[in-house]
Amino acid sequence: MNIINRSTNMVRICVVSVLLLSGLTACQQKKASFNESYVEVSPENPFYFCLSNGDTYIPVGLNMVHSYNDMALMELWMKNLSENGGNYIRIWLGHEMFEYEKVYGKVNEEQIAKVDKVLEMAGKYGIKVKMCMENFREITPDPGRNRKTAYHVDNGGPFTSMDDYMADDRGQKVFLDRAKFFKNRYGDDPRVFAWELWNEMNAIGISYEDRDRLLIPWNAAVLSKMQEIFPKNLITQSLGSMDKTRSFPHYEGIMRIPENDFIQVHRYLDEGAELPICQAPMDVLAADAINHMRSYGVHKPVLLAETGGVEPSHSGPHRAYEKDHDGMILHDLLFAPYFTGSAGPGHAWHWDVYVDKNNLWYHFRRFSNAVGGLDPVKEGFVPLRADQSGFRVYVLKGKNNSLVWARDTANTWRTELIDGVEPSLRSRVSLDLSDVLKGCNLSKVEIYDPWMDQWTSGKASALVTLPDFKRSIVLKIKH
Repeated sequence: MNIINRSTNMVRICVVSVLLLSGLTACQQKKASFNESYVEVSPENPFYFCLSNGDTYIPVGLNMVHSYNDMALMELWMKNLSENGGNYIRIWLGHEMFEYEKVYGKVNEEQIAKVDKVLEMAGKYGIKVKMCMENFREITPDPGRNRKTAYHVDNGGPFTSMDDYMADDRGQKVFLDRAKFFKNRYGDDPRVFAWELWNEMNAIGISYEDRDRLLIPWNAAVLSKMQEIFPKNLITQSLGSMDKTRSFPHYEGIMRIPENDFIQVHRYLDEGAELPICQAPMDVLAADAINHMRSYGVHKPVLLAETGGVEPSHSGPHRAYEKDHDGMILHDLLFAPYFTGSAGPGHAWHWDVYVDKNNLWYHFRRFSNAVGGLDPVKEGFVPLRADQSGFRVYVLKGKNNSLVWARDTANTWRTELIDGVEPSLRSRVSLDLSDVLKGCNLSKVEIYDPWMDQWTSGKASALVTLPDFKRSIVLKIKH
């Protein structure tokens, strides 16, 4: 059953408005509140999300998969995100902080109570939570990173290895029994953004040949059954960083499954990656990931659901973070996906050692300020490019308004954060948008500097003269 059928099973009158700020008050005329409303794929424009109350929903946030077993710290992060326009996080239910099944078949109430608390805080701060059900890659008797020891026969579990888990329907049954536990615990909870099957399932510890043979049919079967278990919540899957050609068939096969409600891609700045695009400027690698997902021709929302910078082969946070006190990497990963046609900004990893450590929460507010007031569903945004000398120019052309993000090509993570070259002040720059806005009767141009958090007015012309700025600038054009 596809999401459009699931999301239109009730007759309703939709009064659509953009939800960029967290914790919005209940709408008038008895319309359901943000906390009472489920996230759906928009039946009006399937490249974007809406709420069951009719409001457009842009998921502004990041990964926040655990907080070192410190619930007070988790609340502080959620509060900081909410106060800066955020309305979305992702957690791992299989992380040791939240895993309720420390012993196979037994519920640890102390553990699951922490998940209860996260959802309680989500309601408090106006945040939707993507619940990633599993993240293990090995089934072994001994503990270690991304290992599921409770499932091993030596510890009372039913499996001898990851191969054993994937060998037949027993693994699917155990997974779906876990899903039914969460359904019984949380019902159809509107605080849940979506149920995500697995973190990067194509990285599990079985052979490449078995991954090629098993992953797509396994996901097709489980996604279909998950739709039955959670009829009111979205269902999705995630795969590892798109940094090698071998990942392409898995991505296309799984993201095309009809019961996969929306498309997700992971991609990182990684100087050890096989694909050269992973060493490109942050906006380029992010935009390319979204374009690749949209090239499948599937009419679903697309999200860059994990991104950021890593040392070669994901051996740790990228060294550039230490110098990125202005949040240049975060800015680019937020803006580039949305301006390439994603249903939201990119969702950063390293929420702790990068975003929080460098106190970069304000960037979520700056993104919200830049795109707020324009409803992507009603505008029917079409992503275009209008690159010109010295700038990559990303355009979202709408029915009545367009958004433009211009990025200085001379300023990159490498030049600024590795080579130590300060971003240049760009003066007397004019952008020629006549090709992408051909036939539009322009009536108003507003210009936003996301680094200064400042709006100015421009001349209503397709040739726009910009105020002085560094790194990037945003235009909101009424036509």
